[in-house]
Amino acid sequence: MSTAEFDRLPRLRSALDRQGNPMSVAAFLDVLKQVAAPGSEALTAGERDYLLENTDLTEKDLSSEGLAAARLRIAEDRALAEEEAVESSLTTKQVAELLGKHAPAIRRYKGSGELYALPTAAGRDTLYPAWQFVDGKKTPGLSEIIPLFPQYTHPLEVQQFMTEPHEELGERSPVQWLNAGGDTQAVADLVEELSYE
Repeated sequence: MSTAEFDRLPRLRSALDRQGNPMSVAAFLDVLKQVAAPGSEALTAGERDYLLENTDLTEKDLSSEGLAAARLRIAEDRALAEEEAVESSLTTKQVAELLGKHAPAIRRYKGSGELYALPTAAGRDTLYPAWQFVDGKKTPGLSEIIPLFPQYTHPLEVQQFMTEPHEELGERSPVQWLNAGGDTQAVADLVEELSYE
């Protein structure tokens, strides 16, 4: 989620609430993006036949209505994941209490890359994803890992990468690996591979 989207969130939430719309702001933004995005090219006859023969997809799934419904489900799922990421994140004050530090120390951790923060609008409290805290401690090695993510990597991609098991780490997530004293370079190598994908 970009800083610009975070800037618009309070105004959009208020506008949607006034209209009685039950849709979340994030879902609304994703729907707008989907509607504004150019349509994808139609499937060739060969591609269509292959999908129908080799997958569980049906003609209805491959229709323009089916594809639109799939795009909407994807947008809704992403918006829900973004909302959950924000709601499960901790404020500077909460992180300070968790780590037994003062707020300026937490801001220094953010500045030095020892903690990862979500992009926020000016004047809003910084939010720190909860995945980087285990048993009241910050995950070691983040200052070497986080800067390696490509600049515009979405926070959900960072979260997914850091919390899902990787075969190269013995089926542990990078967070589990680092908290167990694993070599930071092993995680760094995996992050660098992301920029080649």
